[in-house]
Amino acid sequence: MYIFCKTDIGKKRELNEDYVLVFKSPNYQLLIVADGMGGHNGGEVASEIAATSIRQYIFDNFSNTEDKTELLRDAIVFANKEVYRISQQNNKLSGMGTTVTCCLLIGNRAIVGHVGDSRAYRITKDYIIKVTEDHSFVQQLINKGTITQEEAANHPQKNVITRAIGVDEYVIVDIIDFELKDDETILLCTDGLTNYISEGEIKDIVLNESDPVRVLIDKANERGGADNISVIVAQKEVGK
Repeated sequence: MYIFCKTDIGKKRELNEDYVLVFKSPNYQLLIVADGMGGHNGGEVASEIAATSIRQYIFDNFSNTEDKTELLRDAIVFANKEVYRISQQNNKLSGMGTTVTCCLLIGNRAIVGHVGDSRAYRITKDYIIKVTEDHSFVQQLINKGTITQEEAANHPQKNVITRAIGVDEYVIVDIIDFELKDDETILLCTDGLTNYISEGEIKDIVLNESDPVRVLIDKANERGGADNISVIVAQKEVGK
């Protein structure tokens, strides 16, 4: 598996509250993007705690947990408790939270865990599929048929999320489990990318650029870069 990853502060923010993590072991690979909640105390702390807690939980429990979907779910629940616990203990970090989108790769199997509005995509020459559903106010409006996808792109409340890590003691985690096709690429990103780059453009760049992460981030910055931008691209090696 070829893995490209990068996080960038963008053009407007003074602090990068995103956190990206790639961990490789002999048995699995773990990819994580986390977007600390902007406008809250300690967003950068929350994203790092969440990502590193998930990594450690999976590392500690991989061998003795048969159900790997439950392993990933439990890891994210554990991360939520850690962020929440620390926010309760430190007034300066009160109210901190983060999105988390992660992918546990085991051979040809991909297990995606998701809370918030960061995203995971499956990409081939034939399609780009959004694996995750945003936990956001505008997504709720889309689901109800109140607004269209096109209207959502410019909605004044498009950055309002309805679910996050660390804000409450308990969290609901979405888990998506699928077989990775031979020519398939996995992309994880924060909304600093998808606010500026269309899905069609993402697909074209991933398929045609030698360093797709750099090109994606550069393009998002060229178009405004008002948020932190984080991207992980995992491309399967041919024949592996």
